[in-house]
Amino acid sequence: MKIFAAKYTMLSALAIISISCATEKAQYGKNIKNFNTSQRIKDEDIAHTFYLVGDAGNADQDHAKKILNQLKSKLDSADQNSTLLFLGDNIYPRGLPSKDSKDRKLAEEKLDDQIALANKFKGQSIFVPGNHDWYSNGIIGLKEEQDYVIEKLNDKKAFSPKNSCAIETRKIGKDIALITIDSEWFLADWDKNPGINEKCDIKTREDFFTEFEDQISKNQNKTIIVAVHHPLIDHGSHGGYYSMEKQLFPLENKIPLPILATGINLMRATGGITHQDLSNPNYRKLAARIKTLIADKENVILVSGHDHNLQYIEQGNIRQIISGAGSKSEAAAAISPNDFSYGQNGYAVLKISKKGEAFVDYFGRENDQEKLLFSHSVLKGDNYTKTDYPKDFPATTTTSIYNQKDTKKSGFYKMLWGNNYREMYGTQVSVPTLDLDTLYGGAKATRAGGGHQTNSLRLDTPKGEYVIRALHKSGVRFLQSVAFKDRYVVDDFADGFADQFLLDFYTSSNPYTPLAIGTMAESIGVKHTDPSLVYVPKQNALGKYNQNFGNELYYLEVRPAETEENPNKVLSTEDVIKLLAKDEKYKMDESAYIRARLFDMLIGDWDRHYDQWKWEQKAVGDKVLISPIPKDRDQAFVKYDGLATQMFLNFPGLRHMQSFGPKIKNVKWFNMEPFPLDLAFTNNATEEDWKREADFIKANLTKNVIEEAFKNLPKEVQNADIESIKQNLELRKNDLATYASDYYKVLRKTVILTGTNKKDRFEITRLPNHETQVKIFRNKKDGEELTFEKVYNKNETSEIWVYTLGDDDDLVVKGDQNNPIKLRLLGGLNHDNYNIERDNRVKIYDYKSKNNTISKNASAKLTDDYDLNEYNYKRLKYSFWTATPNLGYNPDDEIVLGMTTSFVKNGFKRNPFAAKHNLKTNYFTGSKGYEIAYEGIFPRLVGNWYYGLNTGFTSSRFIRNYFGNGNLTINEEKIFEEDFYRVRAKEFYVKPSINWRKNASWFTANLAYEAIKIEKTANRRISLPNIVDDQVFKTQHFAGIDLKFDFENLNKNVNPSLGMKFKAAFSYRQNLENTDNKLPTFETGLGFIHYITNNEKVIVSTYAEAKWLLSNDYQFFQMATLGGNQNLRGFRFDRFYGKSSFYQTTDLRFDLGTIKNAYLPINVGLFAGFDFGRVWIPNEITDKWHNSFGLGLWLNALDKIGVQASYFRSSDGGRIALGFGVDF
Repeated sequence: MKIFAAKYTMLSALAIISISCATEKAQYGKNIKNFNTSQRIKDEDIAHTFYLVGDAGNADQDHAKKILNQLKSKLDSADQNSTLLFLGDNIYPRGLPSKDSKDRKLAEEKLDDQIALANKFKGQSIFVPGNHDWYSNGIIGLKEEQDYVIEKLNDKKAFSPKNSCAIETRKIGKDIALITIDSEWFLADWDKNPGINEKCDIKTREDFFTEFEDQISKNQNKTIIVAVHHPLIDHGSHGGYYSMEKQLFPLENKIPLPILATGINLMRATGGITHQDLSNPNYRKLAARIKTLIADKENVILVSGHDHNLQYIEQGNIRQIISGAGSKSEAAAAISPNDFSYGQNGYAVLKISKKGEAFVDYFGRENDQEKLLFSHSVLKGDNYTKTDYPKDFPATTTTSIYNQKDTKKSGFYKMLWGNNYREMYGTQVSVPTLDLDTLYGGAKATRAGGGHQTNSLRLDTPKGEYVIRALHKSGVRFLQSVAFKDRYVVDDFADGFADQFLLDFYTSSNPYTPLAIGTMAESIGVKHTDPSLVYVPKQNALGKYNQNFGNELYYLEVRPAETEENPNKVLSTEDVIKLLAKDEKYKMDESAYIRARLFDMLIGDWDRHYDQWKWEQKAVGDKVLISPIPKDRDQAFVKYDGLATQMFLNFPGLRHMQSFGPKIKNVKWFNMEPFPLDLAFTNNATEEDWKREADFIKANLTKNVIEEAFKNLPKEVQNADIESIKQNLELRKNDLATYASDYYKVLRKTVILTGTNKKDRFEITRLPNHETQVKIFRNKKDGEELTFEKVYNKNETSEIWVYTLGDDDDLVVKGDQNNPIKLRLLGGLNHDNYNIERDNRVKIYDYKSKNNTISKNASAKLTDDYDLNEYNYKRLKYSFWTATPNLGYNPDDEIVLGMTTSFVKNGFKRNPFAAKHNLKTNYFTGSKGYEIAYEGIFPRLVGNWYYGLNTGFTSSRFIRNYFGNGNLTINEEKIFEEDFYRVRAKEFYVKPSINWRKNASWFTANLAYEAIKIEKTANRRISLPNIVDDQVFKTQHFAGIDLKFDFENLNKNVNPSLGMKFKAAFSYRQNLENTDNKLPTFETGLGFIHYITNNEKVIVSTYAEAKWLLSNDYQFFQMATLGGNQNLRGFRFDRFYGKSSFYQTTDLRFDLGTIKNAYLPINVGLFAGFDFGRVWIPNEITDKWHNSFGLGLWLNALDKIGVQASYFRSSDGGRIALGFGVDF
């Protein structure tokens, strides 16, 4: 026990030291000796000034009034090129209550004191919401505060973002953009805020990140200020840094809680129990994703509140200003070399120059005087160094996409990864040289862009906008945007193996066929772009874009007019979805869309997701017809001919990537990406409509048209591959009507219909012959207008989902039919009237908190579940099967061969799927045995609750070691063979469960039936006389229940530097043949991971666990055991058996740095570990504690893949272990 006490004393001390470097005094990073004010921007050069104050929600208190009055003196003299930003938590403690609340008057007073700052202020005042502003009934109280601020300031722009939406962008002059984010919108529980996003364009958290990325891109040539209440980097209490005072007084009521306070702070720093702390999984995701999106940007500044202090933090290109000390104060720390912190009241002033420079001043108040605490240059402005390039260029240039040497591969490589169109990428072609100075009267490069692979550059000319798209794509960009959304990896992968491999994989796309598509599309009336192949040399007109563009091949295309300049001409897909919901006058040109989609199938272009389209609207009578403009034909005519490539493309997420050949391999999977759009945009179409468009294409896309189209390609690449493409086009064209019919049947399996955000009436009638008729009417002042009518047959359609969307709607279901099509009726946020004559396969879903009228015999699920009720056209996904081989080895079973087969059902209820079935089958060559195991998961029981089922059977196989009972057993493996202690058994089990999971928490409750028979294997300890009860060699049957709660929060999946783990489990088993044999057990564990150096290079990890058997009726295989990789690592698995057990493991980990290589950057580290523990059994009196100690090496690749090897010593000798993952 002395060891036990000593270890906990040491760990407590480490915990206090590691989280106690915050103070209220001003702290400065090691690079800040005497901060230089001479670099401050001259007044005449200032473009705009931002006054930053946050968490001023106690503005009525005396200490707050002093600092705010000091700020007011600056505001009164500020000019109109100024903005006062209140950075959230504008009213403590619970936002603005309702007008009948007793707390309303005080809340208004607190807000009025802040509004008063703007009385003489000539600039713009903006309030950004914080978490406390949500605390008066969520979005309802937030709307109260918004309306109050707007009315008092008489300014509709005084609150941002408005309407409890996620994000808003504003122009501040010509060269500055202000992006405001309501971070509590992201962190809040949407199910507790019915009506959230009702007036917002952004409906999902993923869409928020997309919008943020778009705004950063659109404003890339401006200085961008991102105002977000929750900081993305934080060295105050919300970031896990506490003062020594906080180790005594962890709560605001100042009750001293020594030791316990340290525990509370440690749990807060590592557990992320509240979503207001940066260690919370949701907050961490928000911060990591935004940081990744701006990690390579040199024009972005983050301004935040939340922590009640002043901080300046630099982390690479990320510059975080925290000004949350408007009315509260709390300690903080300065960690990095250029950082600053101050734990008392104050504010910050950020000045932006006309050249894009930025400078911040932090002000506090000491001795009743204003004090400048810190000044720092935040942005240096445009640091592009102009280079003079040649002004004259040859009319044509001969070049290739890749260097020819990069296209030379071995025969084995080609067998695995295919020939693709690799030869074309190394073939030199002669093309026109593009001189921007002479392009259409002179072109100016204005904005870089591109998708996940392509680099593009926008050009402005007197004749309109154009874009150049590079044929040489980016492998790193694809990895960053698809595989590593939460971590910036561009520098890690640049020019490495992964980058080069992806560049070679891109050779599966024919680089020159986009030149042929325009001619073919024109012949069948499908809108298209007309790319021209050009060579763009580096030149003066490219300006700063010469750094990333020039000296390669590009496609030059006309760019459709930007919606900002011409909003009624060209739309995005999201714009179209909104318009179709807005009013019935907006109609999709379904014939044009179907024709464009069939053309996609004909040319093998599987990459047709929502962002690959633009849309044109045109008034036709009293309607507005929306027609498609397909974009980016890079994936037409692809060729995947390698063995390994073909194997990987069988995975569900890649099955749509089908090689272009004479036939479409699988029409359903080929159309996986556009499937949601096809469901949304073709509801009126019949099978005949699809076939008619296919016939039109066949008739008009003649052989001569195809021949002419491919003459547009450079002559140097008009080779056998092009001849094969032309032949396959003719063959696919002949089968196009069949593909159209087959895909129509896929789309009709589940039908999704929508109303509008106006008053609609839905009339659904059950007809004979298993048919269901759906009519949709618009309720207008002058009567009804029929907007949709269609009849569905159960032979084609299994379910119809009807979303009424906004306003008050009427739904009628009438008629009688046995086993009809399943109807799911989903109301919106307004009052909906459901009249269901017969509840036969009709299910209503609506908001529990909203008023609706529902007929008595209707079946309704009323819940405020946002995901369930909200219309999302991307909701329905394909169900799929997968099969993966199992291969393993252990000395008893020898080689393990098997297969895991999975079926994922995607339907209406998804979290993230409707159901998942896993079947594992293994065969053991050594024992000729086998195992079969099934796992079923059925989400969406209620909220985060779901069903589970586990069942399985094994023939005789190794299950554990057995050295005997007690803490003093001896390991005699030097005398006996290694397998002497091994135990084999047959098992059968069934465990149905109910589970709850949210963020880092997981609760499960299951019933259990188990049958087990221990094998009496010759020459093993288990078979010796009087070692175990002979009953174990007979099949024993048990029934019972398991209750378990797990909590595990890690800041990284591999080798975390912060984390907390807790578990508590109760189990009960009763022997069904001997009913007196009853065994309850309880176990619990707690562990922490925390860095002990600010650079997170040294980390301590510890975990302790105890288990108790609460009766004396147990078999040896039910006992508590110690030994193995998880506890006493120097001992073999199941080395000690007891009625109770305790152990603790502790590691000190050292990060030695990153090894750069051509494949993956590998983070390397060492760790030293110490374990101790013991078991107890009745009548064994001993104070012996077992321990083991050792060293290990760990490797971590980009926090995705972890491997560790270790050697631990114990009284039994040494033990080597190798495993995957690095966590507790």
